[in-house]
Amino acid sequence: MEYKVGQIYFLVGAETAKVIPYRIVEEVTRTTLEGIEKSYIAEMPNDTRTKVEVEKLKGHSFNTLSDVKTHMMRNASEAIDKMISDAEKLSSAAYGVQESKVEKVEEPTQAEDTPSVQEANDNDIIKVDIGNGVFANMKASDYKKMSV
Repeated sequence: MEYKVGQIYFLVGAETAKVIPYRIVEEVTRTTLEGIEKSYIAEMPNDTRTKVEVEKLKGHSFNTLSDVKTHMMRNASEAIDKMISDAEKLSSAAYGVQESKVEKVEEPTQAEDTPSVQEANDNDIIKVDIGNGVFANMKASDYKKMSV
């Protein structure tokens, strides 16, 4: 990835589900017998503004929050698809039902004139289990986009 001094990037941590912004504060160019090598120093957003080599950051870096969102939505969708597929396979193995005959659960529809218990709000936050004990927070509007 190409970095520019002064630019802010976003790290999706490999060990946590947090998104951490960091700023490139230094570009180091070394000329060796093997050629020219570049490395970068990132400034972290903590109180002491810790500086760390970008190579040591664990996770995936992105240029924009939009790219972060796309990455996280894709991962969440893939994790959900895998859980559903695993459940279909388990039901087939445990109950002898062919996967194609497993009843698909449709989202309930509500008559237009019937008020819901709680009106849906696209800004509501829902928790999605993406596996291995990791949960992601997601806006209800984003979940609706995935389930279309």
